[in-house]
Amino acid sequence: MAAARVFRFGLFAADTARGTLARKGVRVKIQDQPFRVLLSLLEHPGEIVTREELRRQLWPEGTYVDFDGSLNVILKKLRAAIDDESDNPRFIETVPRQGYRFVAPVSVDEFTPILEDTNSVASSSAQAANNGAASMPRRAVSWWRVTIAAFAGLALLLVGWTYTRRGRSVAIASQKVIAVLPFSNQGAGGDFDYLSYAIANDLVTDLTHARSISVRPFASTSRYGSQAVDPVTVGSELRVTHVLAGSFLLENKNLRVNLELVDVARNVSVWREQVTVSPQELIALHDKLAASAMHGLLPAMRVFGAPHEDIPAPKNEQALELFLHSLSTPYDPEPNLIGIKQLEESISLEGDYAPAWAELSRRYSYDFHYGKGGKAAEEKMRAAYKRQAELDANWPSISSAIRVEDGDLYGSYDQAANFLRRHPDLAEGHFYVSVDLRYAGLLEEADKECEAARQIDPGFGILRACAVPFILQGDYADAQPYIRLEEHSGFGAVLRMTIALRSGNGPAALAESDAASQGGFPFAGLARVCLNRAPEAEIRQAAAGLEVEPLWRDPEMFYFNAGVMSFCGQGDAALRQLHKAISGNYCSYPSMDKDPLFDPIRQRPDFAEARQAGVQCQKKFLTHRQQADGALAAQ
Repeated sequence: MAAARVFRFGLFAADTARGTLARKGVRVKIQDQPFRVLLSLLEHPGEIVTREELRRQLWPEGTYVDFDGSLNVILKKLRAAIDDESDNPRFIETVPRQGYRFVAPVSVDEFTPILEDTNSVASSSAQAANNGAASMPRRAVSWWRVTIAAFAGLALLLVGWTYTRRGRSVAIASQKVIAVLPFSNQGAGGDFDYLSYAIANDLVTDLTHARSISVRPFASTSRYGSQAVDPVTVGSELRVTHVLAGSFLLENKNLRVNLELVDVARNVSVWREQVTVSPQELIALHDKLAASAMHGLLPAMRVFGAPHEDIPAPKNEQALELFLHSLSTPYDPEPNLIGIKQLEESISLEGDYAPAWAELSRRYSYDFHYGKGGKAAEEKMRAAYKRQAELDANWPSISSAIRVEDGDLYGSYDQAANFLRRHPDLAEGHFYVSVDLRYAGLLEEADKECEAARQIDPGFGILRACAVPFILQGDYADAQPYIRLEEHSGFGAVLRMTIALRSGNGPAALAESDAASQGGFPFAGLARVCLNRAPEAEIRQAAAGLEVEPLWRDPEMFYFNAGVMSFCGQGDAALRQLHKAISGNYCSYPSMDKDPLFDPIRQRPDFAEARQAGVQCQKKFLTHRQQADGALAAQ
């Protein structure tokens, strides 16, 4: 008997039994032929489905149609139904001269119906009478013993109930997703506490090179390090298929690491391993863990052929120890300096270990933006991420975000789009592209990439920035899930203050302004001065302070400066900041049309000039994107 399946991708679900497509549970209108093409692609995710294969499925032998034109129309209707674009595909990629490939992650809920029609009910009833109650659900058996004829209809209802329950319990995800939890120190002593985070982080790095699975970034799982957790509960929260947990201890003067892989849906352990090394042999520990992951853990997940040789391999024991120690050092300004010192010493001992350069780049970035590193930290940050990219171009880095903040919108998009095409199952890829789309003013497209990233990894803290495109469109409700990712931080405070200002809730904005200002957002200080009804001279002075050339030249900050300046009655300063944002390739259109903070200056001729500059900024980006996507497709 054929199984019924529900394919899930992004916000959509395609039900083979009902022949329906839904978005967030709401039925989407789609014709038969586009739906059949969709199912063909979903049944072979990541594989090319040729145009000839689609022709045979859609038109029997002997049917004469304008095949190329008809298939193009069908694909156009399909893309319209799932909010996809041929020039910038999120789901269906065109493979020139071959066919099409479904590039987004796909999961499958597979159900085996007990019965399909009245005849099968009768057949099962007779079998139950002959074979006893063991083969039937308990509730159905109790009714069946009363009478067959009188309750046949009820039996059908019960069959449907059992079908639904069984379908939920045996859901099978075709896309394997793993989360690695911090390891527990079970008696190795305080000198080895750093391994709790270091082992897990190292395994995440290794597993990310296995492209047949999706790996939750360690930023999403590190918060579980300070508490005893149930892997199944964590797996459900993070929406993963597998959770890797472990512990370590000293035994007979050796370091023993225990690993356990849990299948979340079945709540069973599917793989266990022990790795033992001398405490001084951290390279041997790295190599053994990588080998165990590739040759033991992944096969247990039914993932084969992982590229073990692509994993970055450390060579210097002391350098690796310093790097691993840095992973457990907080990013707050003072301890971050300790982490930088550890990494600088690490790379002085071994200069070609890519993960160390990536971590050092990240820490320089924190020192530049939030610490006292100044221009020197900025220059070191750029040098570090360039070196990391030279050593391992396949590994995600912060360089894309740095480039867009520098005004290099085109270079940032090229890098992010290339990374996303190679890693469509990683939340980082969708996030990096969403940032570029946001800077280009393509807010609805940025929303979609953010939602795709959140579907992959709902707990990834970096997605907090995805609240911004929703806020700029006035969609404050949909911004909330992203704000909650870091609701107790200064970033969360500035997002709430921004919403309150745009909603006309002065007291709420004032309540958030102090935390927002302390979080590194100077325009929050100007908002606080205005909301406290300070004298005009004090407001002008605060606005002038924002126009002093900042060390952090992110054009998006100029846009938000402009909004608060306009709100505070400083129209000339607001327009200068708005022009500065646009000249830095933060296109600001159409957000400036919808932003209520610009109402006081919206009728000024120089605002119209800024708007036209924003329109041109976006047009130039769209032209570049079309060329860049075409080049990527050709590759």
